[in-house]
Amino acid sequence: MHHHLAEVPARAMPGTPSEAGEPVRQSAVLRKLLATEAASDAFVQREANPSRAARSIIRARNARRRFFDGELFADPAWDMLLELYALEGEGRRISVSKLSLAAGVPCTTALRWLDKLEAESLLVREDDPSDGRRVWVKLSAAGITAMDSFFRQIAA
Repeated sequence: MHHHLAEVPARAMPGTPSEAGEPVRQSAVLRKLLATEAASDAFVQREANPSRAARSIIRARNARRRFFDGELFADPAWDMLLELYALEGEGRRISVSKLSLAAGVPCTTALRWLDKLEAESLLVREDDPSDGRRVWVKLSAAGITAMDSFFRQIAA
């Protein structure tokens, strides 16, 4: 979604009260959001480090939450995959509870999505041998391959 104009024709926006053909001014908030998203897209396309590119997408998605109700763009599976991919590239790991926080969803919602992502062979869970209450989550080999392919595709 790339929008580079500060004006759009009124006929492109149904229900707009202005006369047909009269430009409708975008709010400053919308212009800032679109600029943030465009800058993030440009960064991802030139970023050689996929982990940093994933972090850029995460920052853009978090910025979007400041302007819109999070339920409009709820996508916890993608948020979790992005976080896991960034962590993989950084050589770090994350627990189930921290991943639910990173995805901005309740732990019960995160667990449902983790079950689905694990069933799709995109991630694996490992018990923490030093703390029986903690479970580590990481991308599987197939998950890393899929995310690598995604980032190669958007960088092309």
